[in-house]
Amino acid sequence: MALLTLLMTCQALYLAEAVSAGLDDHACEGDSCDPLGAVLLQVGVAHQRSSQQDAAPTYHWPSGRGLITHYGTSEYTMPFELTEQNLAWSWHHPDGRFHTLTYGTAIDDRSNVYVTAADGLRKLSPEGKLLWEHIRLPAEVTNAASLDQGAIYASDVRGHVFALDMESGKEIWSKKVSDEIGQDNGFVMVHNGIVVTGTDWGKPQAPVGSDANQRVRGLSASDGSSLWSFKPDAPVWNFLALFPNDGTFVFQDMEGRAYRCNVHDGSLLWKAGGVPGTWTDGSVALGPNGIVYTVSNLYLPQNKSDSPGWLSAFRLLDGELLWRATTPRPPNNAPAVGRLAHQSKLSVVIPLGQQVMQGAPTDVYAYDA
Repeated sequence: MALLTLLMTCQALYLAEAVSAGLDDHACEGDSCDPLGAVLLQVGVAHQRSSQQDAAPTYHWPSGRGLITHYGTSEYTMPFELTEQNLAWSWHHPDGRFHTLTYGTAIDDRSNVYVTAADGLRKLSPEGKLLWEHIRLPAEVTNAASLDQGAIYASDVRGHVFALDMESGKEIWSKKVSDEIGQDNGFVMVHNGIVVTGTDWGKPQAPVGSDANQRVRGLSASDGSSLWSFKPDAPVWNFLALFPNDGTFVFQDMEGRAYRCNVHDGSLLWKAGGVPGTWTDGSVALGPNGIVYTVSNLYLPQNKSDSPGWLSAFRLLDGELLWRATTPRPPNNAPAVGRLAHQSKLSVVIPLGQQVMQGAPTDVYAYDA
């Protein structure tokens, strides 16, 4: 499933070009949520900052979803077909195939590559040379790590959120925030010293029987101490928080319900959408046009390759539903928002298909954003 997700995401990234426009800033409005609610991780640098507060380095790809305001798109192109002939280098586990699984990559300002894998984190040089590795086994690492001001932030399935020094790979801090953190393929996201991640693996509401993360939690950047937590209406799966760069963040739960919260105190600004009692393997997207996109499936169980779903567009400012499209197959991945080749208008590119079903077809669809 991880390989399928990677290949489908690569197709979406190839189709969607970089978007240069930024998001408009919006004032935070709305009712406050319970402070025990969503848990943002206020993560900052454990490194000393200069008295002049020099600007942080601009990383090429600081998270599993790329750059703020350019999530899921890149200004660089790649061959549509990946072969041994057009690869500059490749990394493989020294013990052979299937000794680990890869879950995400990040790239710093010097083109070093940080690989999140089930057994831990690794830093590779621009030429593919292993610079350091941080092994977490028997605690697997299944959520893609993110970079912020000299540190890399991640979590493991035994309930720890931790920070490593990007240069040496040495642990800065590690805090146990819950008994377990989900063994799905989510993201630990960082912006301006604040990290957001899903936690508290457990049983969700019926009829979905499998475990999922029940909360979103936040920790202090300097020492990992807990700040606050938020419990959404439904559990989160493949959790992904995205930042409009205006003091808020957005995410969706596994029923496709969108949320916008204040990044500093966790107060809920709005929530919208969702199909109660359903589940999707997909995640939220945020366009440079001030629109939040969510995906949801319409039926359970998902036992057909042509079961329909929804791609929904909500206004970032207030959560108003702007449009909704019915997808011909399950939308079990995160959309990418950008401009396709030879197009001036924004498009939403979404991989579609039912995983864990032998022979099920997969497609990539593009919608007018």
